[in-house]
Amino acid sequence: MHKLIIHKLGPIRHCELQCTQFMTLTGFQASGKSTIAKAVYYFRTIKDDIIELAREQALNSKDTDSFENELGLDRRLENHLREKFLRTFGSSWGMEKEMFLEYCFTDELSVKISLVEDERYGTPNYIWVTICDELRQFLRKKNHYLSVTTLGIPEEELKKFKTEIYGLFRDEDTVVYIPAGRSMITLLSQQLGYIYATMDEMQKRSLDNCTKDYLERILRLKPEFSEGLQGLALYPGAKTFLSPDTVKQALNLIKKILRGTYRYSNGEEQIVLEDGKYVKINYSSSGQQECVWILNLLFYHLIQQNRTLFIVEEPESHLFPESQKYISELIALVVKMGHSVLLTTHSPYVLGTLNNLLYAGTLAPKYQDDADKIISKLFWIEHDKFDSWFVEDGTIENCMDREIQMIQNERIDEISKVINADFDMLLELQSSAQEAGVTIC
Repeated sequence: MHKLIIHKLGPIRHCELQCTQFMTLTGFQASGKSTIAKAVYYFRTIKDDIIELAREQALNSKDTDSFENELGLDRRLENHLREKFLRTFGSSWGMEKEMFLEYCFTDELSVKISLVEDERYGTPNYIWVTICDELRQFLRKKNHYLSVTTLGIPEEELKKFKTEIYGLFRDEDTVVYIPAGRSMITLLSQQLGYIYATMDEMQKRSLDNCTKDYLERILRLKPEFSEGLQGLALYPGAKTFLSPDTVKQALNLIKKILRGTYRYSNGEEQIVLEDGKYVKINYSSSGQQECVWILNLLFYHLIQQNRTLFIVEEPESHLFPESQKYISELIALVVKMGHSVLLTTHSPYVLGTLNNLLYAGTLAPKYQDDADKIISKLFWIEHDKFDSWFVEDGTIENCMDREIQMIQNERIDEISKVINADFDMLLELQSSAQEAGVTIC
């Protein structure tokens, strides 16, 4: 099981958590949920970084004048992770010297980031990358492993290298990060391609890694939806375990959330309504703009059947509570099909829905057929694959009630305690005034 440790990074003072297939992070704003989510993204994409670095090394192997080409794959990875840290978490200059974060993929394989003083760069906060011996030996063994022909790198060779890397990390998941604040990107849908194409490399590098990855993914996948979601469903991935009922349930949930369905036609993103008419995405509601690419990415990878880790920030944004329920069920359906999810949320409706799905899965077998009529079995969550964490005051606390195998209700209603306390004090004030014979309302 993967383990993440963060110490004195951003609002996080210290946290350690075991990563399960389905995790939720909740807590007040600026408590550190996004820091944890970005840290998971940072480490879980290292395996793909190595593949890309090996490709670049092979393609540039004839450039004998390049200093970078003289570096081994292990040194290339260190340099890359140093730059990647800055583009994910920002400058290290203002960070505390004791800062470090570490991710353990297995008992033997880990990567750690810390700060040291380095006179060469005149900074006490030089980013130091520690690669475990097992990974370093692998990288040295695979240095200049990929070959190049007149047609490029042989596909079978690249595929074999990817299989070895994923096996080493015990991690087969593609990572898809879906950040908060999605509506602005959707609002600029018509101009998005042009804006990004006219940005120079320096401007692109100024984007944080997670937003850049999300933006590029959208631009790349838009044409896949030229026939809408229904058309996409006609071209499933190579595997065949996805049942027609699963696809139908996913499409029904998306239709309920969007009040229509998505299509990319003639260079336009559209929400197609039931009567066949459509609304351009930049004229749709804020809720539709916020959630449309969560839905598209979930459905796309569900259909393609490639194992994926979705990191989704605040899926509830701008959505009515009923739609929050539906999007939570869609996420649970995706997990049921073998994918993984890390979810950040402020919503009691999202957490309450997840609790219902956890509870349905604990019912005795004789009740399960009747429960299936209330909530489809396709949405039920297996409690041993689920964890929920509350982020507060720089630390995290597991908020699962292990006895009933559900999220603690007091954590779901955390803000209600503050609101109810205010109301109780107002009632007490009124009661005191009445006893004194004073009218205050």
